Amino acid sequence: MYARAFYTLARTAILVCSAVMVTGCGGAGSVPTSYRPVATVDQVMDAIVIPSSQAIFDAVVYDTGVLVQAPKVDDDWFALQMHAMAVAEAGNLLLMPGRAKDTGDWQTMAHAMTDAAVKVAKAAEAKDVDRMLATGGEMYAACVGCHLKYVPME
Repeated sequence: MYARAFYTLARTAILVCSAVMVTGCGGAGSVPTSYRPVATVDQVMDAIVIPSSQAIFDAVVYDTGVLVQAPKVDDDWFALQMHAMAVAEAGNLLLMPGRAKDTGDWQTMAHAMTDAAVKVAKAAEAKDVDRMLATGGEMYAACVGCHLKYVPME
């Protein structure tokens, strides 16, 4: 119950910030928004993308064709939906000046991550285990594709 209240508060804060940003980016005569990225790409990954994507990837588990783990209650589904929205918005953060590596593949791959995460959020909202698994796989593929190009091998 407390988790749902926390996520409801967090969602409200995100919506309010988004509304402020949209109105700040409005039509003629408006002052352009001045973004001030604070975190590096690695920090955005460590703070937002990795924990949220891991929660998504761990949400549905099959072992030899038997479902052994899945969200059980509304709060579990809501938490997954919010994790997916965090990953989706992180895609936008990765496109900000100072973080974007280029305007080609980086942009395409950030959009692919966002698009896949939105699908995950919709699957969680629908409380659909099979769609969670499929869309989580799409999100994983988007992440791997980017990592293959931009994350140096260690």
